[in-house]
Amino acid sequence: MSRHRVCALLSVAALGMAGVAVATPAAAAPPAGAAPSAGAAPADVVLSNETTSSTWTVADYADPIHAGPSNRSPRVGTLALTTPDGFLQSYLLLREHWTHGHPWIQLRIPGRPNGRIGWVPRRALDVFNHADMQVVVDRSARTLTVYRADKAIFTAPVGVGKPGTPTPPGHFWITEAFPTSDPFYGPYAFGTSDYSTLSEWPGGGIVGLHGTNEPALVPGDPSHGCIRLHNSDILRLKSLLSIGTPLLVE
Repeated sequence: MSRHRVCALLSVAALGMAGVAVATPAAAAPPAGAAPSAGAAPADVVLSNETTSSTWTVADYADPIHAGPSNRSPRVGTLALTTPDGFLQSYLLLREHWTHGHPWIQLRIPGRPNGRIGWVPRRALDVFNHADMQVVVDRSARTLTVYRADKAIFTAPVGVGKPGTPTPPGHFWITEAFPTSDPFYGPYAFGTSDYSTLSEWPGGGIVGLHGTNEPALVPGDPSHGCIRLHNSDILRLKSLLSIGTPLLVE
């Protein structure tokens, strides 16, 4: 998606200082990581409902991702430490489960094919961060809406993928954010965990939210999968969205 490359890796704290809002713990965030009481049957903890309360983090180790909460479960991937653009790779966390006295975390896996889910040991992940926001892109209505605590706080028209290169639907999240110097992408861009149908695209075909130098094409379906906004709207999103914010494309 991006022609913009970042050479230095950013820490989670640096993301906040670079103009990317880092989500703060929500009041209703679950107490993940606490060991179950002695004699009590461990119960799963829901970490994200992907609407009003979500949890995200980055990986500390490039550990295997398993199909189930066990090292004996088949391997379905590997935790990545960085995105194709050089930022820390974030993960949206879904559930915590205890196996033989150790916590395992179910998470969404970025990359092709879209929609994969797996499990990793809690020790492989960094500090948990929480968000109470969600972005919804309605491809038929050509609109993007931001919700906070399930209330719409921002709506804007968008351009989406052409019929031959549609914006893939599903549950995703914001993985990176940065200013751009290329007028094609407008003044600012967000990377997402959604991957387009064009694997040969620079960066592997990441679907981005970005501005445009062709505002007359928004709303519409002018792109190869990315979601285009008017430059004034992408700058408004800059002040609203954080890394780890869930994205629903429908």
